Formats: sequence, structure tokens, C-alpha cells
Amino acid sequence: LTKELNELFSNTNEDVIVVSYPTTLAITMGFFKPRIIISTGLINLLTDEELNAVLAHELYHKNNRDPLKMFLLSLFSTTFRYIPILKWFHQKYRIVQEVLADEYAIERQATSASLSSALLKMLKVGKKEKMPFTYASFADTSVNYRIEYLLNPLTELKWQMPWRDAILSIAIFILICSIFIYALA
Repeated sequence: LTKELNELFSNTNEDVIVVSYPTTLAITMGFFKPRIIISTGLINLLTDEELNAVLAHELYHKNNRDPLKMFLLSLFSTTFRYIPILKWFHQKYRIVQEVLADEYAIERQATSASLSSALLKMLKVGKKEKMPFTYASFADTSVNYRIEYLLNPLTELKWQMPWRDAILSIAIFILICSIFIYALA
């Protein structure tokens, strides 16, 4: 199946790996050489057009090296928990990347129908367990924003900046810099 999907998707260096797994799974993993992982459960659930839409979505994450970026953002937002704006930025980055990956898949197929039906099918099947590693997934993140965008691509996503967290983050950063400058002096 891996060989067939790579030939179908015109990849010669096995960017797509098929795993025998009954749950629907479409993720991009790997920091320096990302790969797309597709489960047999997903292949059995989707039509060829829907599967191509999902693969195009994941190809965006692969080309953009999203697993590495999401790992670094997750690392910084948990390590520097005392700077609350990082958590907000990490959440918004994931949403934006999912919407951009959807947009890429829509542009490649010239329609949003396949991507929309694939997303709805995966949501109907149910949510899978949380995995303990960094990846970019097809149906895990920002489903409401993605559905809104798929229904109306001209809709502009509105971001409400958490001003209290931003000001608190700046104050904490200035305090930490002051302590380091004082310690070095």
C-alpha cells in the first residue's frame, strides 16, 4: 500500500507511509525529514478524491516542516510557562497552519468538496486517543475554524489578542532581562 500510494501521489522517495491501523489516522511526523503517515482505516473510509485531498493537506505540513515548528512552539510554551502569551501564540499557530493546509489542498483539487467530506467522515468516526509525540494531524486541530473556512472561504478569521497576557508577558520578560543585566554587571 505504501508503494501504491507513493506511485499514485507521484512520490519516488516514499514520503507517504501506510500503517496497518484500524483507526483513521493522517499525520505528518519527523523533524528534519517529515513523512506522511496514513492508516489503513483511513484508506478504507475515504474515496480516492477524499484521500487525495487529505494527502495534499498533509503534504503542505510536510513541505512547511510543521512538526518541527509545532514541537519548538510547544517546547517554548511549556518551558517558558511564566510567559503566558507563548501558549496563546502556539494555539493560534496550529489553527492558522491547519487553515493554510486546507487552502493548499483546495487549490490543488480546485474544489473544497473532497476535503470537506473527508473531514466530516473523520469527525463522524470519532476522536482517537492523544498521542505522546509531536505531529501535524488532519482532524485534530481547529475543526470549527476549518469548517467555517470550508463553508465560506471569504470569511476572515478574527483573533482576539489577550492584552492582559501580552502585557504580563512583556513585564515578566523585562523583569528577567533586568535580573540578567544586574547579575552580569
